[in-house]
Amino acid sequence: MTDQKSDNSNSKAVDPIQDFHRGVSASMHNKAMDILFEDAPTGDEIESLIELAHVAHWHWVRREDKKPQNISVALWLLSRAYAANGFGERALGYARQSLETIEHENLLPSFYGYCNEAFARAYLLLGEKEKAAVSYATALEISETVPNPQAKEYLLDQINRIEM
Repeated sequence: MTDQKSDNSNSKAVDPIQDFHRGVSASMHNKAMDILFEDAPTGDEIESLIELAHVAHWHWVRREDKKPQNISVALWLLSRAYAANGFGERALGYARQSLETIEHENLLPSFYGYCNEAFARAYLLLGEKEKAAVSYATALEISETVPNPQAKEYLLDQINRIEM
């Protein structure tokens, strides 16, 4: 009997745990985004945003292929979920973390636009209207520099849903 070894050095092994993290992070993020883009989400849907955002974030941070922008988006989603549920301090904390995650990255402007959109919402909930107005104006200004028309449309949709 000969000892046969296969050389798998050229093929990437499939890690079922990483596949699971990829699937769940994307699925929960997309479900939360569907709710955020609805014109009239139900109260139950709004409440579910917090759980969906936490699950998406938890799985994102465990992905081996994560990048700062992925974590920033996951933190932005947490900020939006808490803002939608009226928790201004938590929303502000996650908005700050989202921005801190990408502060020194050279990313597309939309990432910074979303951070400012989240700040505006959080500040409004906290009654800090001047700070909210600055963040809102910054988000709008950034949206003008977004090169991808669809990305710009998505960002503007979220900005335009803020009731200043």
